Parts: sequence; structure tokens; C-alpha cells
Amino acid sequence: MTDKMTKNKRFLLTLLSIFGLILTGELINIYFKVNFNSEFNPSFCSVSNLIDCDGVAKTHYALFLGIPLAIWGAFLYTVILFLTYIDKINEKLNIELFKVFKNPASYIATLGLVSFCCSMILAFISIFTIQKICLLCFVTYFIDLLLAIVAKSKGFFIEDIKNTAKDFFDGAKKYLALFLVACFGAIWFLGYMQTSLVLAPNLRLQKSFEEFQKMKTNIFAIKGNTLGNPDGSIVIYLYSDFLCPFCRVTNTMVHKLAKEEKNVIIYHMNFPLDAECNPALRQTIHPGACMLAKYALAAERQGAYWDMASAIYDSLPQNEDDVLTLSNKIGIDKNKLYIDAHSDDVASDLQKQIQKGINFGINGTPTIVVDGIEHKSAMPYYKLKTLVKQAKNRHKHDN
Repeated sequence: MTDKMTKNKRFLLTLLSIFGLILTGELINIYFKVNFNSEFNPSFCSVSNLIDCDGVAKTHYALFLGIPLAIWGAFLYTVILFLTYIDKINEKLNIELFKVFKNPASYIATLGLVSFCCSMILAFISIFTIQKICLLCFVTYFIDLLLAIVAKSKGFFIEDIKNTAKDFFDGAKKYLALFLVACFGAIWFLGYMQTSLVLAPNLRLQKSFEEFQKMKTNIFAIKGNTLGNPDGSIVIYLYSDFLCPFCRVTNTMVHKLAKEEKNVIIYHMNFPLDAECNPALRQTIHPGACMLAKYALAAERQGAYWDMASAIYDSLPQNEDDVLTLSNKIGIDKNKLYIDAHSDDVASDLQKQIQKGINFGINGTPTIVVDGIEHKSAMPYYKLKTLVKQAKNRHKHDN
């Protein structure tokens, strides 16, 4: 070690790093609370629309390469603590690899400076883009600056940056194989975190929906009256409204599910949020939804229920004439479609589906009932797959 650290410098660096670890520990707690617990209590640092640590933690700006910034911060302060005592550690352990750390104070100064510069970018995003401020985050920004100032040598960080760069390349050259393995490992890990988004459920949910929302048509659409395996042991009921935007996304999902899962049967249960036919509603939310449901049930009488359902979701017809033009697209008789849609039998079938939903306690769409278990609101495709997997495991256990 060529850079001997004074006691005062070591003490201050230790104090700042520990304080930073305490703050980032709380920020990690806040991040996981607001992103993984739907019924969390507001944090002490969420006091207004502007001063809102929870609000900042919910945004995708709280992540970098799929990892929460708070974890990056905790990692930074852990590394700085390690560098602060690297000489003491090596006196005890005498590890040859550690001898490449010749100027630990310079590394800390450089890390602190780089972190503070990144922090200023984050502060700008927080104030002008998110328009929310996380007080704990801002405190860590100043800790980064203080770490850099305390650790730096004489001058304006030039010598520290030079030492850091020189030692880095010398060390990488000396331990090239280990360096390459570490780089590939880091690239693989960060790539996995960025693509899997296991630590970003809200962003993962958003991306999952975007995949289906961006589809102009249902590319997984299955024709006929049956979706899935008629003999499937896992039964899914989808309570849906043709004018519900999330129902459109869910419709595409269940078609994809039916193609991927061979032991699933899916039933579409019309539950239009339209007081014209739904007695559970005090006021209409989606006017015209009853009419669309009747036309889907009318198409069922010509063996084209799912054809019509997907066509309605794709085109969102504004009136009865628009719906009737879909008959040409899906290849069914227009006159029969019109007559059936206005028949008492179709009206009765629709009421039976609505009443079943009311009896089951359905009060919104989409609601998915998988293997007898109700799941309200829209869900990402990966969660739907997980529910099917859980149902399979229950069936195996029962058998």
C-alpha cells in the first residue's frame, strides 16, 4: 500500500459510510414496502405531494439496470468501508490480490465524486421530472460529496482520478482472467436483473401489459365456441366487459394461455358494466356494453363466439351497424346474427351469466376465477401462468 490513510480521515470515512448504510438501509426498506406490499403505511418521509419518499420509490427512476438505487447505494458504502480498512485487512490476511489496492483513499475520492455527479442527475430528475423529492436520497447525495472531499488528496481530484485509473488497469492486467470472469459475471447478472425485473414488480407489470396493449389485433385469437381443452381439468372463468380496456388485454392473454396450456378450459362470462342489462349497477359505466355482449352470444349460435369476441375487442364498434359489419369479417350470417342478438333466448343467456357473476360477488371487470379462486382486476400474463401452475400442483396433490 503506497497511500497511508490518517486516523482522522479513516474515522470520518467510517462515520460517513456507516451513516450512508443506515440511510440506504431505510431506503431499501421503503422501496420494498411500497413496491411489494399493496397495503403499506406511508413512510415518515412522505409528508406532502412534493416531499414524498414513497412516491419516488414507486417510479422506474428508482431503478438502475433492474436493481433499486438504494441497493446500489448500500453497495457503494460497503465498498468504501472495505477500501477504508483494506490495509488493516491485508495486514491480518496477507492476500496477494489485495495488494493491487495501492491508493484506497484515491479510489474513495473518485467513487464519491462520480456518485455525487450521478446524484445531481438524479436530483434533477426528482425535481423536474418526477416532481417529488426523497429527503433521505438527498442526504445521501451530500454524503457522497463529503466522502469525496474527505478522501481526496491535494488539488481538485485530478491526482485521485489518475491513481484510480492507473491502478485499475494495472490490476486488471495482472489478474486478467479473474477480471474477465468478474466482468462476464456482472454482465450476466445485471442483464438478468434488467430483463427479469424481479425487483421491480410495478415495472414488470407495466411491461407485461404493454406487450399486449401494443397489439392492434389478437395475434393468438382462437376461433369457435371453445377456448382451450373441453376436457381440461383446470377451469377458468373470465368475467369481462367488451368496453373495458383491461378486459381487451386479458382477452388476448387467455387466448395465448389456451395455446400454451393443454389442460385448461376458459369460459367467457359476460358482465357488462351497463345498467341496461346489469341489475347490480346503479349507473352505467360503459354504455353499449350490453348490446356488444348480446352480439357475442348471438355469434355463439353460429359457432363463432370467440371470433366475435376478439373482433369486438380489436375494432371496438361504436354502434349496432358497426357490429353487424363484423359478421362479414368472421364469416357468419348477418341477418341471423341480428335476429339472435334481439331474441329472448340471448337476453336470457346474458342474464344468467350476469346473475352468476352477482352470486359470485363479482363487482368489476376483469375478474378471473381460476380453479374456483377469484382474482380481481387485471393481472400480468406471468401471474396468470403462475395461477395455472398453482392449480396444477393442487390437482397433483389431490390425486
